[in-house]
Amino acid sequence: GSFMQYGHCLSCMFWLFLIYLNAVERASTPTQLRVEGPGHSVTATVGQDVVLPCHLSPQRDARSLEVRWIRDKFSETVHHYHNGQDLYGEQMEAYVGRTELVRDGLSAGSLDLRISGLRPSDDGVYICTVGDGDAYDEATVHLEVSASGADPHLSLGGYEAGGVRVLCRSAGWYPLPQLLWRDARGQHLPSVSQTHSQDQEGLFEIKGAIIVTGSVEGPLSCVVRNSRLQQERESSLHIAAPFFHNAETWMVLMILAVSIGLGVYLFRKQGKLAEQAAELGECPRQHKCDVQGKTGNWDTAAQVKVTLDPCTAHPLLVLSQDKSSVRWQSKWQQVPKTPERFDTRCCVLGREEFREGRHYWEVEVEGEKGKYSSLAVGVARASVKRKGWIKMSPEEGIWAVQYKEGQLMSLTSPPTPLSLSPVPTRLWVCLDCTQGQVSFINADNGVEIFIFTDVFLKGESMRPWFWLGTNAQLYLRDNTL
Repeated sequence: GSFMQYGHCLSCMFWLFLIYLNAVERASTPTQLRVEGPGHSVTATVGQDVVLPCHLSPQRDARSLEVRWIRDKFSETVHHYHNGQDLYGEQMEAYVGRTELVRDGLSAGSLDLRISGLRPSDDGVYICTVGDGDAYDEATVHLEVSASGADPHLSLGGYEAGGVRVLCRSAGWYPLPQLLWRDARGQHLPSVSQTHSQDQEGLFEIKGAIIVTGSVEGPLSCVVRNSRLQQERESSLHIAAPFFHNAETWMVLMILAVSIGLGVYLFRKQGKLAEQAAELGECPRQHKCDVQGKTGNWDTAAQVKVTLDPCTAHPLLVLSQDKSSVRWQSKWQQVPKTPERFDTRCCVLGREEFREGRHYWEVEVEGEKGKYSSLAVGVARASVKRKGWIKMSPEEGIWAVQYKEGQLMSLTSPPTPLSLSPVPTRLWVCLDCTQGQVSFINADNGVEIFIFTDVFLKGESMRPWFWLGTNAQLYLRDNTL
């Protein structure tokens, strides 16, 4: 019995010795770092700002660590941070003045990198590396940069191979888009040629041609598609059957081409005159305010009290308790993931829906005079896209104006700068469902700033819409009482 007790004691001592060795080994091993990326591609649009997410897991203070963001393709430094300081000696020239480590989250282990003024060349793989003495780890972030170009431009190239050569071109795309031809039934038609080129900024222009014969019935459409954005632009042209049957065809085609060209010229001329009028502070209608904030041409409109819908708010947006103001914050909130919520653009909708009549509401932006964080206000269709990247334009069902870098612009396609001095801090957003118009009026003097016409409601309701950039804040003013 004593022999068995002696053997049992030796076994216990052996296991205690192994535990001791394991503890010594762990104590002598440098603290391990674990760095995690977002686990999905980050998408952004040319000209916008983007934040590339990266964090330590488990959460710990990263202010004393060395953080270096590099491009995988070039193995060069995009941004370098060490022990509380940004170091620019090794930074790639392409990123000078365009990057910053988001300091607000460092103490909580966030290593997010903000890149401003995105370019097509920014597209690609980034590596977030972290070092602490002998400990090191890294995470990969894929950035997908996109740009949606102009509507395709169609023109006639003359007779060829028993038909009419039709040309299509569109510029301002990234990455390289697809160019497709479709007939009136939606069937794809083969191109006879297709070329593309890039401008100095890296944006693509694509050109294509097709031979149209009398067998093609109805309008012919040229479609340019950005598969990354899941977006396409389309223009159509109808060539009547007699064009293919008599000797006067070429003259008719020439007249048609001249007519198309003249129509494009007049359209552009009209847009240019409107832009010049906006730059001079002139507008088709002048609105005089009374003390209640009503306007001369909007006396029959109803001023409404707009409240924000928390079920639609992006997780980076914080709403006030009474749902009358909203601000952007860098900390991601834990909110339910619902179909109604915006998950990429920092947007929020108003609760109110309008299908008929005339309505307006007042919005005030925060900031020193003429200096605002980037934000946008307007209206959107109730069915506006909530998930993934959204282009803020009428094509997406959004009619709005944007404050950016101390300036105001209308979010047309492309955006139209509005030369206003001073830039107003209070706006009336006016929705006329009957006429299909959305107007923006300076609430301080009643002068119309910009108007969207031919707003097609598609039989559905419209809702107030807001987008906030970094550190932005806005208020909904209620003067209905």
